[in-house]
Amino acid sequence: MTEENETVNMNEVKQKELETAEKTEEPVDHRQLLIKACKTDNYEDKLKLYDKALTLDPLYIDAWIQKGFALDRMEKSIEALACYDRVLEIDPENLGVRCLKGFAFNNLAEFEKSIECYDEVLKINPEDIFSWYQKGSALESLGKYGEAMESYDRALEIDPTDVLIREKKMKLMEIIYKNLN
Repeated sequence: MTEENETVNMNEVKQKELETAEKTEEPVDHRQLLIKACKTDNYEDKLKLYDKALTLDPLYIDAWIQKGFALDRMEKSIEALACYDRVLEIDPENLGVRCLKGFAFNNLAEFEKSIECYDEVLKINPEDIFSWYQKGSALESLGKYGEAMESYDRALEIDPTDVLIREKKMKLMEIIYKNLN
């Protein structure tokens, strides 16, 4: 009888623990933290969730990438670059992060470094339209209009239907034309 009472009491305790765990707002799975972060528009809240996920798994690449992306959107591109560098320590072959690094360098007006990032991607994947486009944009910012035009042309060879690149190329042609007069 005593053992039966202890079993009932233990079951009640376990049930209360489960109910308490269900009421907890924060997920304890690092993947669930990222899902929750996607549902909020507040970057500060996102960062807290990414940090919690990284506490649970310091090698969680997606959390590092998303944290870097959020920091970059918050105009904290130097901190974003540190996140991206951490990803590359974990996964040196990650091309997507090299693109994001290029974008962060663009935001810091470090266009030469940005171009280096895009060139690293293009060595491995010469069909990466995003890298061609962003490289062209960085070259344009440096006043290297001919090289920028070549990058846009290369991007359009890959996808001739890309309206954004066509518009960017047309605007560059206008700038070149104005500079000739």
